[in-house]
Amino acid sequence: MENLTFSIILITHNRSSSLRRALDALQSQTYPMDLIEVRVVVDSCIDDTLTMLQDYKAPFKMHTIEANCRSVGMSRNIGAAEATGQLLLFLDDDIEATPCLVENHGRVHRERPGCAAIGPYPPKLQSRTNFFDVEVRTWWEEKFYQMSKPTHRYTYQDLLCGNLSIDTKLFAGTGGFDSAFGPGTAYEDYEFALRLLKANVPFAVAPDAVGYHYEHETNNLDRSFGRARAEGRSDVLIGQRHPEMKPTLHIKDYETPDSLVNKILVAIVFFWPAALDLLAVGLRKSLDWLQYMGMRGTWRWLRTKLLAYSYLRGVMDQLKTRSALSSFMQEGTASGDLGRHEIEIDLQEGWEAAERIIDEKKPDGIYLRYGELSIGHVTPKFGVEPLRGAHLRSILALDFAEPLARAIAVNGMPKSAAHSEPSLVDNILLQHLQLFTVLDKKKLENSAL
Repeated sequence: MENLTFSIILITHNRSSSLRRALDALQSQTYPMDLIEVRVVVDSCIDDTLTMLQDYKAPFKMHTIEANCRSVGMSRNIGAAEATGQLLLFLDDDIEATPCLVENHGRVHRERPGCAAIGPYPPKLQSRTNFFDVEVRTWWEEKFYQMSKPTHRYTYQDLLCGNLSIDTKLFAGTGGFDSAFGPGTAYEDYEFALRLLKANVPFAVAPDAVGYHYEHETNNLDRSFGRARAEGRSDVLIGQRHPEMKPTLHIKDYETPDSLVNKILVAIVFFWPAALDLLAVGLRKSLDWLQYMGMRGTWRWLRTKLLAYSYLRGVMDQLKTRSALSSFMQEGTASGDLGRHEIEIDLQEGWEAAERIIDEKKPDGIYLRYGELSIGHVTPKFGVEPLRGAHLRSILALDFAEPLARAIAVNGMPKSAAHSEPSLVDNILLQHLQLFTVLDKKKLENSAL
C-alpha cells in the first residue's frame, strides 16, 4: 500500500486551454511521477485539443484516447477501461489540482482501503458578485463544509466525480458508469453512488486533496436551466433502475403537487408546453432586470420556479404524459421492506457503548430505548450509508433530545456520563431538563391557583 499507482482520468470536450491548465497543475504534484499515468479522453473535440496534446511535454506517462460519445460517464468508462494504476482518479478538466492532491488521495486509501475518496473542489474565487455566481459559490462551499464534518452521514448525492478516487478493480467490479446516462442527462455519478452504497463501499472525504474549480468559465444562468432539464430526465432513469428511491426524488413533488403554483405548472406543462416555453423565456429576461434592481429575494424566488419548470420539462421528455408520471411513481418497489438491517440499543448503557455497538453492527435503522422507556426510531433510509457511531450524538441532539431528556429525568444519567467530558448531546439534554423543570414548576403554580 506504500507505492500505490494512480491512473488519472481526464475527459474533455473543446476546452483546450482549460485542459492545459489541468495538466500543468498535475506536473507540480508531490507524489512520485513514476507512479502516475494520465489518460486524457478527447470526446468529440473540434478545437485544437488534439494538436495541443501532441505537442505537450509531461513528466508522467500520458495517453490520449479519442472518443465520440458526448457522454461524461461513457468517456470516463473509456478512460478507465485500460488503466494500469491500482487507483483511478477522476478529475474534471476545469479543475486545477493543488500540489498535494494525488498524495492525499493516496493517504486516504492507505488508511481506508476499498473506499471511494472525494476531494473538495471549491470554485476559484472571482471578483464577480452577480447573484448567480454568489449562489453557485455558496452551494459548493456549503456542500464541502457539511461533508467535512465527522458526524456527516454520506448519501448518494455526496459522490462528486470531479475529484474522485477509487480502486480500479472495484470500479470495474461495480460496472462503472451507466451508459444510459448519455447526452442530455446528468447524475451519472449519483446512480453510480447508489450501486456503491448497495455494495457497502464506504465513502470518505480527502480534505487536503483540494482542486480549484474554474466552473465560472463555462457555467452561467442559462446553462443552469439546461442542467435542471437534464436532471429531470436523469431522475426518471434513477427511479427506473432503483425503484426504492422514487419517494425521495424531486419528481414526487409533481405527482401530487401541494402548492398552487406547482398544481398550475403540472396542469399546463403536459398539455400546453409551447405556451409555457414562451412564458419561461420572458421570465428568464426578467431575471436580468431583477439583478439590475438589486432585488435578490425576488430573483431567487423566480429562478427557483424556472428551475422547477426546466426540471419538470426533463421529466416530461422521458415520461411524455401525465398518466405516465403517475404510473412511474406507483410502479415497482417504492417504499417496501428491502431487507434493511435494524437493531435495538439501550442508551442507558452510555453513549460510548452505543457508539461501539453501531460501529460493530453497521445498521440501517435503530430502535432507541432508555432502560424500559422507548425513545424513538431512527428509520432506515435508502441512498445513504449505514449508520456509524459518529452519527449517534448528533441524531440524539437534533431528533430525540426531548424524549431522551424526559427518560433521564426519570432514570438518571447514563452509566458513563459521569466519567466523560460533556458532549453536544449532553449540553442539549441539560437545556431540555432545565426547561422541563421550569415548565413543571409553572404547572404546579397554576394548579395551586
